[in-house]
Amino acid sequence: MHHRQPPPRRGSGVGPDHHGHHPGPVTARSEGHGGTDLYICGIATESCVLKTAVDAFERDLTPWLLEDAVASHAGQAAHEAGILVASRFIGPGQIIKTADIPSCWVPAVQLGEFGGI
Repeated sequence: MHHRQPPPRRGSGVGPDHHGHHPGPVTARSEGHGGTDLYICGIATESCVLKTAVDAFERDLTPWLLEDAVASHAGQAAHEAGILVASRFIGPGQIIKTADIPSCWVPAVQLGEFGGI
């Protein structure tokens, strides 16, 4: 399988799906891009999104959980619980809004350069 080389960047955008919380893809995607910052969006704030953020943190990556780009099928209470637990694990300063993404990342994320978006 041929893998295209990504442009040199500091971080990566990852949207977890039902497999996105597995440590392999998080590590592979971030290391493959030569970065340490991971911008996380997706469904299941209280499970898949939370697991992705914690796995990244435990692998010495810098997870940025995009609060306005995550949600839960289980409702608002589960979503808010996921945000609260994530802030306890990775730090409240790591929970940001999409508007807080540095402008140098916005074109890359919008164009889907990182495959997960």
